[in-house]
Amino acid sequence: MNHEDDMTLLLSRAVAQPCLLQNQAGGAALALAIHCLMLRDGFEAREVVHGGAAGRLLKAGSIVPADWNQLEHVWVFEYSRPGADNKFRLACSLQSTTRRMFIHAAEVDQGSEGEPLQDNICVMGLQLDNYVPAGDRCSKSTSWEGVITNQQALGDMFGEFIAGPLWRQAHKTAQGGSAGSGSWAAAAAALRQHRTLVLAAAAGVTGAALVVMWRRRSVAILP
Repeated sequence: MNHEDDMTLLLSRAVAQPCLLQNQAGGAALALAIHCLMLRDGFEAREVVHGGAAGRLLKAGSIVPADWNQLEHVWVFEYSRPGADNKFRLACSLQSTTRRMFIHAAEVDQGSEGEPLQDNICVMGLQLDNYVPAGDRCSKSTSWEGVITNQQALGDMFGEFIAGPLWRQAHKTAQGGSAGSGSWAAAAAALRQHRTLVLAAAAGVTGAALVVMWRRRSVAILP
C-alpha cells in the first residue's frame, strides 16, 4: 500500500465521503488529513474534553469526535499515546481571507484548565489550495481519491515539524522511551548509584557510612 492509499483509507474511516463534510469542506478536509497523520504516527484519538484529563478513546469505527466540524474555521482533536504521561491537543484554524491553515499541537498538562505545556508546543502553516485544490467544492465528491494532493510532502513536513518533535519532547512514563522527565530521573539515579559504588570502594566501611549520608542528601534535593 502506497502513501496515498494509506491516507485515503484513513480519511474514509474518519468520514466515509467528502460530500458528508457539507459546510467549510475545504478546510475540514485538510484538518481531517492532518488528524489522520496524527493517527498514522502513533497517536490515538480521544473525545475532546475540557481540562487535562483524557476523554474516551475513540475506536476504529469512529476516529473523529462527534462535534469536530461544528466550529467555524477551527477544528480541534485530542489524543493519547501509550507511554505518555499527558494527553495531546491538535488545533487547526483557517484564515478565510488568506486561505492559510495554522496548525498548533501541544502536550497538555493535567490541571483543571488543561493548559499547553510551554516546553512542548509545535506549530506549522499550510496553504489550503496546495493540498485541497478543489476547496469547498470537494463537498460534491463521493470519493476521497484526489481530494488531498501533495500527500507525500504533507506527510513528510508533518512528521518533521509536528508529530516527531511532539513525541520526542513528551513527558513519558518510565517505560515510555528515552525522552521526558522519567528518563532523566532514571539517568540521574544511575549516576548517583555509580558514584556511590566508587566512593564505597575507595573509602571502606567508614566511608560507606558517609556515602549513605550523601545519598540521602542528594535524593532530597532532586526536583
